[in-house]
Formats: sequence, C-alpha cells, structure tokens
Amino acid sequence: MRMRTQVLSWLCVMGVIASGARAIAAEPLVGGLSWAHQLSGPGEESGRIASSKDGGFVSFVNFTGSVNVGAGPIRAPGGPTDQAVALIRHDAAGKPSVIRVISGLYAFRHAVDAQGNIVIIVEAIGVSPGSSLFSEGFQLVKLDANGRLLWLRPIPSSDIWVQTLVTDRDGNIGIGGYVVRDASPRFAFYKHSPEGVRLWSFVDVNAFQSLARAAAVDSEGHFYVGGDAYGTTSIAEPYLVSLSPSGQPRWRRRLLGALGFAYGVAAHGNRVVMVGTYANSFTFAGQSHASTGNLGIDQDAFVAAWTLDGEERWAWNFGFDIESVAMDERDGVTVVGGYQAGSSDLGILGPLAGNPSSAANVYVAKFDRLQGQRRWVQSFPSGLDRSSPGLDAASVAVSKDGRAAVLGLFHDTLKVGANTWTANGWSDLFLFNFEP
Repeated sequence: MRMRTQVLSWLCVMGVIASGARAIAAEPLVGGLSWAHQLSGPGEESGRIASSKDGGFVSFVNFTGSVNVGAGPIRAPGGPTDQAVALIRHDAAGKPSVIRVISGLYAFRHAVDAQGNIVIIVEAIGVSPGSSLFSEGFQLVKLDANGRLLWLRPIPSSDIWVQTLVTDRDGNIGIGGYVVRDASPRFAFYKHSPEGVRLWSFVDVNAFQSLARAAAVDSEGHFYVGGDAYGTTSIAEPYLVSLSPSGQPRWRRRLLGALGFAYGVAAHGNRVVMVGTYANSFTFAGQSHASTGNLGIDQDAFVAAWTLDGEERWAWNFGFDIESVAMDERDGVTVVGGYQAGSSDLGILGPLAGNPSSAANVYVAKFDRLQGQRRWVQSFPSGLDRSSPGLDAASVAVSKDGRAAVLGLFHDTLKVGANTWTANGWSDLFLFNFEP
C-alpha cells in the first residue's frame, strides 16, 4: 500500500538490538540483523533508502517540523509547521549523519551515482512564485556528495508523471512513469545525461492503460522498466520492458492472466528480477502460480526472474505484498514485504511468527540469483493494520558485499528481536541492516 505517512525516534542495533544505552554483542549470522533504528517524529513522515559507493547508504526522510533519525533532532528551517526533506548518510555501522535539510520540498525517489552525487526527484510544496529556487511541481535535482546543488530541471506534468528513477554506471539518469495519450495513461521512460539534458524518450503507445513504476539498469546500459499494462482481457497485468542504451525496445514480457502490478526491478549478471502483487494466476518457466486469499483479499506477492534476453528462469509467489527488490554482487536477491501470520500462503518463506489478524507483519528475504533458492528470511511481527492491509511502504538497498538495508513504515507496534517498538502517533519508520 502506498501513502504519504511514515515516521521516526531512535533505537540502534549493533550485533543485535540496542535499547537506550544497552547493547548485546552477537556473532554475525547469515542474514542476521546487524543494526536497526526506529525513526520518529510528530508528523506524517516518509522515506526511502539507496546504496552509496562507499559501502554505506543514503536515505531521505520527508517530515513536518522535526524528526529524529538518531543524530539528534532535525528541525525544519521554517518552524513546527514547515514541511522539509532531510538527506541522511548511514555508514556501514549504522551511524547516521545529516547531509542537508531543505525546506518546502517533498522527496519522491533518489539514487546515488558512481561519483557519489545524489540524484533526487522532489516536489515543491507551498511555493510562492519567485520565493524559492524550486518552482512548483516535480523537479529533477542533482546534488554533490555534500548536498551542494549542482543543477535542477523542472519536470512538467504535461511531460511525464514520474514514478521511478535510476542511474547507470556513466551517471546517465533514467526516469519512468506515464504520459497521457488519447485520454489513456501510457508507459513512459526518459533518459537524461549526467547534466540533466534529455537524450531520448520512450512512450509505449501499443500498451493501453499502462504505467512504469520501477526501473533498473545493467552494466551495459540496458534499462529494464517494470509496471503494468492492460492485457487482452482488459485487466492490468505485470509488465516488463527492456530498452537499449539508445532507447529502442529490445523485448517485452507480461505475467499473462495475473491481475497485478510491478513495484520493483533489479538487474545483475544474467538476471533481471521483477517483484509485485497479483491476483488470479500465471504460468512462468513451466510452473503455475495461483494467488491465495489473505484477510479475505485475493492477493499474493510475486518474484519473477528472466535472463537479460528475456528468457524465463524462476518465480515464487507467497505472502500478501512486496515493496522492493535489490541485487548484490554476491548473487543475492533481497526483497521486503508484508504477510499474514498463520496463512497457508507463506510458501518458500516457510512458517513465520506474527500477528494472524494483520498482513503488515514484515518479512525480509534473500534468494539466490541463478535458481531462486531461498538463502534466508527474517520476520518482524506487527500490531494492527491501521490503514489498508499490508505493508504501506518500504525500500531495500544493498552493498557490494551483500549487506541489505531496509527502510519502511509500520503502524501500532513492531517486534524487533527482544524489543517491541511502538509507533509515535499514526506510524513510524523502521531502518534495518542485515548481514550477507
């Protein structure tokens, strides 16, 4: 589920979990939780995380008034009612440091390029003409590693409604979403140079009622863009398009018969993996995958892997939803999502403890890139679903050595090791880091 509510307070885990000043050392375990922060503030916060080339991570947090990410209170420049975004660097040990706080912006997606620059899509909110460097609406912004502005480019809604962002190894920038053609949304993806100059645009005019929601790029500069598009039966099907570095479509794939959407794409080696949710059934690599009801809702998460040439390799379905995927150089595929405890639908995840009345229990799982075998899974039981069932939002990023960081939202309570976190107000954010 997706909404603009997420949030923050501080709890750190080194080895296992630290509560206040107390910490319990533990030997690193495969997939073990190495550190965790609870992020809290009084407003409706949200955020995402991306990997950086130094082995750490960079997150953004949208907040109103103030927020605490573990480095002391961060205050919005305009006071208690000011909406702002904070950019935060997290080192390999989990220590946060604030890069920059900018007033009047809502961050949507970001990436860290090979030079350490931060590329981010923001929306200017409550901006009066001439009062800010940022004009109203979406902006594509590039900052250096210290948060200094390098350039910004407005993205008019008449041009594209942005949903995703990715950078390649040369610093080129891809943005995806949809354009409106003939009163219908059409799957769209644009490539920009490292200076923000438009190089080409791709609009899938043959895909009716379609939308790009996620993107990845391989080492050769080919883009893999996932989303959804209407099929022959007039339902939205998960949809994946491969584009050449020059913007030509190489191949298209659908999960035929599935009513669903793709929310994440990752590429590494000779695999591209797409994740999302669906109802009904689809067949992949000769295997049938049928969804199962959870809390009275017919919905499953899916993970599907192709070669870079579009050949089907492996797929799983399980749980209730899935929010994000990332692949590391040790051939790991890490995903995050929500599940209903006690459901017969956990599949490859195996039995997981948690709340049987909620689909917001959090799982983080790692699979093998080549054949899809499960390497490990961790679960975090939740309290009540206070919005739509499931995990409202989460993102995952990985380091080269396979450590995964996950930033997501929880309502009510979340059990993390021996500790139970309670959300401050409507919801809070969690930030986890896992051993490879």
